[in-house]
Amino acid sequence: MQFSLKRFWWLFKKHTAEQYKYYLMSVAVLMGIMAIFITFLIYSENQPFDAGKQTIMFILLLLATGTIFTSTVFAHLGEKRKAIAALTLPASHFEKYLVGWLYSYVFFQLVYIACFYLVLFIVLPLDDWGGKEIEYMALFGTDDAPEVALLLFLFLHSIAFWGSIFFEKWHFIKTTFLFILVVFAVVLLNTGVWQTIIDGDIGDVGPFENINFMRGEELYQVRFPHDNEFLMRLALVGTALFIWAAAYFRLREKEV
Repeated sequence: MQFSLKRFWWLFKKHTAEQYKYYLMSVAVLMGIMAIFITFLIYSENQPFDAGKQTIMFILLLLATGTIFTSTVFAHLGEKRKAIAALTLPASHFEKYLVGWLYSYVFFQLVYIACFYLVLFIVLPLDDWGGKEIEYMALFGTDDAPEVALLLFLFLHSIAFWGSIFFEKWHFIKTTFLFILVVFAVVLLNTGVWQTIIDGDIGDVGPFENINFMRGEELYQVRFPHDNEFLMRLALVGTALFIWAAAYFRLREKEV
């Protein structure tokens, strides 16, 4: 079945009509979590909740809530009655995939950013700024931490998205467990490869990391070029695209 924009729009409206109550409740819970954490930090610290602290909270909550939400997108495929209704729906697999991807990746980020700043505008005036002007985190500016967080979410989203399709139950727990195992395996493999190349104690080395080792009393370093940051971002984007593709083909294999 080929992609049809008209059919996709009907599917999108159907999904929205069926899930809007759940999504609205999720937004309310998200804002509540943000407000509780930020308010707690405001009243538990003597220093103002400045832009640096806001950035840390932005990153942690984005990665935590985003991956949990994404892991539930295709959870209905694990229940036979709901899976039958979803898989026999007259729409292509790509159209079903795209609806889930849009809500869990594009719409979630837009809603998350809007909710985060709304909570900041409500809560930050309660803080004691000592006569200084209230600071708000800049999403795009001199500090690229929020941009890196959005890039990291792209990578983690692809993993959680794949897990929501691949596993039938306990999607988030199983995906997280598998991710941890893979990270450990990659670090051990990467360390082993470099250990055979370099005669010296290099410790644990992850992918794209600089390597420090001793030869006698001399310290040596194997470093990436100055554009290492660009290479890292390119690697994350490429890996995310590959995992998204794997998730799509896994969805196509789903049977009633």
